[in-house]
Amino acid sequence: MSGRNRRSTSSTSTSGESGKDPQLSFDQRLQANARERYRTHSVNSAFNNLRQLIPTEPHNRKLSKIETLRLAKSYISHLIAVLVTGNSQRPCVDTINQRQSAEQDTINGRDEPDTSYRQSICTFCVTFDKC
Repeated sequence: MSGRNRRSTSSTSTSGESGKDPQLSFDQRLQANARERYRTHSVNSAFNNLRQLIPTEPHNRKLSKIETLRLAKSYISHLIAVLVTGNSQRPCVDTINQRQSAEQDTINGRDEPDTSYRQSICTFCVTFDKC
């Protein structure tokens, strides 16, 4: 008996059934593998759907999963900025300027804005500048 089969039957024997049919364990493994393939297919399908919703340059570029998640987050922030500012061309710049002026108002006794934080650049505003 191989190590794989031994592990398989020992895990089933912990449930209190010691003389279990090895074919049943094999069938359970096949079913678990099928469920995992289905789950993986579902996740990949969801990523493909999300990729289609995110504007990319070039348009046919396939993003990795992490790139897809990062760009989706950035695109959501960009769309929120469009809603907040009402500016559809470079809303993130307006949002950053509003944030800086609000921070400047809260700083006691200082006339210049606090530039100790890193200013983020919106990918989608940069793309708009290229057009």
